[in-house]
Amino acid sequence: MTSKERVYAAIHFKKVDYIPVFGNKSPMGPALIGRKLDQNYFLDADAMTDSELAMFEAVDDDVICLNLAPATQDALGAHIHWPENDHPQFESASVATLEDVEKIDFSDALDNEFVRALLETTRKIKKAVGETVTLEVNSYGVFNFASRLLGFDPLMLATVRNKELVHKVCDKIADLQVYLAQPFVDAGADLLSIGDGTSSPSCISSKIYGELALPYLTKTIQGFKKTGAMTLYHPCGGEYPIIDQVGKTGADVLYFSELVDLDVAQKIFIRRHAVAGGVDPTNTLFLGNPESIDENIKQTIGKLKHKTGVIIQPGCGLSPNIPIENLQAMVKATRKYSALM
Repeated sequence: MTSKERVYAAIHFKKVDYIPVFGNKSPMGPALIGRKLDQNYFLDADAMTDSELAMFEAVDDDVICLNLAPATQDALGAHIHWPENDHPQFESASVATLEDVEKIDFSDALDNEFVRALLETTRKIKKAVGETVTLEVNSYGVFNFASRLLGFDPLMLATVRNKELVHKVCDKIADLQVYLAQPFVDAGADLLSIGDGTSSPSCISSKIYGELALPYLTKTIQGFKKTGAMTLYHPCGGEYPIIDQVGKTGADVLYFSELVDLDVAQKIFIRRHAVAGGVDPTNTLFLGNPESIDENIKQTIGKLKHKTGVIIQPGCGLSPNIPIENLQAMVKATRKYSALM
């Protein structure tokens, strides 16, 4: 099977040769081509293309994943800080009132320089790999973006004191996500995904999640699905208190953090949603070594009842400092032990 055939078969609960594995490897790519993970990198389609292809060849997993979040933040007018060699971070609030939300205009988002660069990268990578590899475009979910517009503390306070503001800003964010979806699918994206740790139980209650976050996460995912692409949603962060709600988004894949046992998630969602996760990004991938990772993957796969409907994946995004050999070990172990199932 090709990587893309394997991923699509797993998502649709069909027979696979081995369990697909996603490496979350993009942050390590720039170093392979002598670049830094900085603002200039996200404006350079050639560099992003070379970086992603180099990491895919090095790790040999089942997906190439492009990061849309910096582009979407810029299109929303967020004030972000660009570290020397790391993911962009919140700098200061750009939204404080309902009037500020109303002023957000993304009608020219396709002309945004970051969006243009990533669309060109999508086209270049699709041309290079064709239909053999799943091409994923990943972005933040609505609460993650809202925290980049309002600031984390003001967003948390607004979930109690100013719910109308939260509704308005999340609706605006969902609209932009859906607006950008079709152009990226047209450029070659096969899988559209969002991650939203700020709306996880580590930050808000399950009640607030259901009232303020779920409607707009669902709006985003359902908008993605209208493009014909596969969809993935990553709640990210102690998800058991909302595990009865996350499926309401309709995502094809529910991708959990290391705080959710992958075998438990598979039992809950079998034949309804594929599930992903199972690998601790810190204790296993950052602090571990190839031998310990092999044993960890062996135990994780050994607990799974079904070989399909599941993807092995780190429980969250990775630091640029994760050793590549540890990701290689994760991929090799997944193939070795799932082939024996």
